[in-house]
Amino acid sequence: MSAGHRPGIGALAGAALLLGITQLSSPATAAGRWLGSLELGFDTYTERYSISEADTLSSINEARSRLRVAWVTGALGRNYSLLEGRQYLGESSWETAVHGLLTRRLGSARWVVNLDGEVARRGFQEGAGYEFPNDYTRAYARAGLRARAGTHLTVRLDDRVENLDYERRTEFDYDYTRNVATAMLDVGRDPFRGVSGGIRLTTMSIPDSTEIEYHALGPLLEVRMFGAPHERLYVNVSTEKRDYPDGGTRSSFWSVLVSGLFEWPVAEHWSIEMATDTENYDYDVATGAYDDYLESRNYMAVNWYSGGFRFGAGPAFGWLSSTDVPQEEYRELGVRLALEQIGVSGLYLWASYEPGTRDYEAFSSGTATIDDSEVIFSDYVYHRVNLFVNARVYRALWLNVLFDWQPEDHDRDGDDATATVGSVSLMYQF
Repeated sequence: MSAGHRPGIGALAGAALLLGITQLSSPATAAGRWLGSLELGFDTYTERYSISEADTLSSINEARSRLRVAWVTGALGRNYSLLEGRQYLGESSWETAVHGLLTRRLGSARWVVNLDGEVARRGFQEGAGYEFPNDYTRAYARAGLRARAGTHLTVRLDDRVENLDYERRTEFDYDYTRNVATAMLDVGRDPFRGVSGGIRLTTMSIPDSTEIEYHALGPLLEVRMFGAPHERLYVNVSTEKRDYPDGGTRSSFWSVLVSGLFEWPVAEHWSIEMATDTENYDYDVATGAYDDYLESRNYMAVNWYSGGFRFGAGPAFGWLSSTDVPQEEYRELGVRLALEQIGVSGLYLWASYEPGTRDYEAFSSGTATIDDSEVIFSDYVYHRVNLFVNARVYRALWLNVLFDWQPEDHDRDGDDATATVGSVSLMYQF
């Protein structure tokens, strides 16, 4: 630690909380058990694109190990405590973390208190493949209260303080303390069928750059209706009014984010499904970097269930509208094929493939030629391949595979790009 380097308030709060959890969950005060896991794996990230007619390749490939050891008392959903240590070690980076969690039911279980905290230190080896390596300490402390006000009413209060403290101050990395306070009212008999509404207050404090500090306030809404098999309705609406200091580099704005999922059976083994993710940003002062826009991604499918598997196929479509920067406007259309395993013990599989096209209004309208460098974005054909596998190999030995590949074939030479993310690991649980 360099001279004058002090831990942030989040680190101190997290350490104090972890100390309290340690005392409450120690072997002297409660019978418990040891849990843990050892994981060996390999991660890769590659992004290929062009800048000024020159091919650029950004790549990170890292073999790594992760050890997790935890002392646990009680059971989830009842009185429960956990004190956990984690050690991550890779070829280019490492991370050490301590995490504590405490849940206590008071009286007749109408009152439930949750305390949660973590302190982590992440570092990078000399010559690491990361583009901007910068060691940092991350800490958070969270306190929550859940109170049942009746058979169908529950009040939830939650406050979370997070602190990030970098070793070096750069134009990309800045220390901050963020506090998020939430108050929610749940209406419903159980977590699977009900409505939740509330409000969230966020405060971001940045000592080295007060221009980008902000306060944010916004209502929240969630609807959950999970019934018989293949009957699902879920809607989440999150709004926020974020205020930055006047005269700063960033403009205040309103944002609305909507996520929705609907599935309904139409025949034996068959269902229809619709999903959407839509966001709208409305800035007080639109600039070249911060402009009003509406972006939506949607999916419709016919699903067939057989032998513990779900097969889905249907159109995927999206768009972006911007009155301030018409060059960003696009229309996207594709076909998504999906396969999910949901009924085989010791195995979870998710795979999808989506080919499609994205057309930008400025590029496709005839107002610009293929070689016009003033047009920022060009039309392209895309392929999106996703794979996730979690499989039991033998007893407590698990295989985890993650793969994401997204090549783009642009109409304009030099705009082609490809992003690839992959991870494979073996994890032994004890």
